[in-house]
Amino acid sequence: MRSLQRQADPFIRAVAEFIDANALIAPGEAVVAAVSGGADSVAMASVLNALADSGGRSWRLTIAHLDHQLRQDSRDDERFVRELAAGWSLPCVTAARDVAAEATRTGGGLEEAARMVRYSFLVETAQNLGAGVVAVGHQADDNVETILYRLARGTHLRGLAGMSPGRSLAGSDIRLVRPLLQCRRQEVEQYCRRAGLQWRTDHTNAEVRYRRNFIRHELLPAIREKLNPRVDEALLRLAGAASQVEAYLLEKAAEPFGSAVRPSPAGSVALDRAALKASAPVIRQFVIRLALERLSAPLGDMSAARYEELAALVEDGLGGGVSLPGGWVARREGPLLVLSRGKTTMPPAHLATVVLICPGTTELGGGLSIRCRVGPIDREAFERHRRQPVPGVEFVDAGCLRGPLVCRPRTAADAFRPLGCDGSQSVSDFLTNRKVRRDLRTKVLCVRDDLGIVYLVPLRIDQRVRVGPRTAKVLCIEACGF
Repeated sequence: MRSLQRQADPFIRAVAEFIDANALIAPGEAVVAAVSGGADSVAMASVLNALADSGGRSWRLTIAHLDHQLRQDSRDDERFVRELAAGWSLPCVTAARDVAAEATRTGGGLEEAARMVRYSFLVETAQNLGAGVVAVGHQADDNVETILYRLARGTHLRGLAGMSPGRSLAGSDIRLVRPLLQCRRQEVEQYCRRAGLQWRTDHTNAEVRYRRNFIRHELLPAIREKLNPRVDEALLRLAGAASQVEAYLLEKAAEPFGSAVRPSPAGSVALDRAALKASAPVIRQFVIRLALERLSAPLGDMSAARYEELAALVEDGLGGGVSLPGGWVARREGPLLVLSRGKTTMPPAHLATVVLICPGTTELGGGLSIRCRVGPIDREAFERHRRQPVPGVEFVDAGCLRGPLVCRPRTAADAFRPLGCDGSQSVSDFLTNRKVRRDLRTKVLCVRDDLGIVYLVPLRIDQRVRVGPRTAKVLCIEACGF
């Protein structure tokens, strides 16, 4: 029996109220508590353990730990978590995954690979145990860092709202809950000390080469010092306001969504473009958001720019579509906007020929994408680009293009006339003359039309498609992630 004194701790009371207010864990629920060994997850597991048998909750708690194999002492974390669970007489499930190998295989970063592998393990564990809930130790400071990161990336309202107290894990009926989301990091550590809890410190958390660590240790302290010492509270208030606005707009989008949906094959959603046009542009975006939710498409990587591209497909004009995260594609098909599974692309080293969506964004895999935009030439904007070029962004004369644009890896036979150079060169000679490192040459891709290379990504366009005095329409090609 847990002591009444421990349950009376103000931290435990606050977490209990948050869980109940947000209906995060139902009575009798089987819960998998993800414990890394850090202060946040240890505190969360301690609180859930203290509450499990109180107030008619009757939770069945299991501790779960994944060794990411990224540090030499990671096995010590596993032993620590096992001993912690044993001290509470709780079952414990552990596993090890080679996250670095997974990052190499997918072509993504370590942080993203770790996240995907970790959630896959937690879903698998919950399913094996018949648990409906996975609890993680994210707290308010984590939320602040997430909001700031998403702001920098160009998030939509959903991302601006920050982490949610609870959500469904994509592709499963398991719910992810964050019982500590209203708690600050300092409060968590103070509770651990009061409760006599030990925790493990991951020394890689101090390495600012990782994005979240950079935000935590450099960006946020600089903002607190130079702009606003209470920026954390300001960002959390902003997230709260964004969450309310998002909920209102989703409610307003429900009726237009019902009016726009048309019959479509399983695994796809078809929306009537004429019906969508009757709604304000912002409502269109949320109608499309509801369609993506119906498909269980991953929404975490959907930026504001991507939603704008989707909404633009509703209008009449150039054909095309938008490649979406998770292998989904949105296409204009006559009077309909159809969202469905697209062809999964491979990382560049194994990339086959991919037809570029133009206008639109094409995901290439491995964190790479190519965005194409077509429009009348803005001479002032073009001159600014010539004076201060943005890496990976090129403007070409759309009138010089022939046929569809495709993207593929370079071959030994590829040659082009690089802008600013005399005569034609093989791509190999061009890379050698520019002294491009051998390890970077494998990342170079060719964007071609029916006449040959248009853009050697991300280095140089062909002289044939340069913008000149007679150019009326330009294609802007933006290579992202290179």
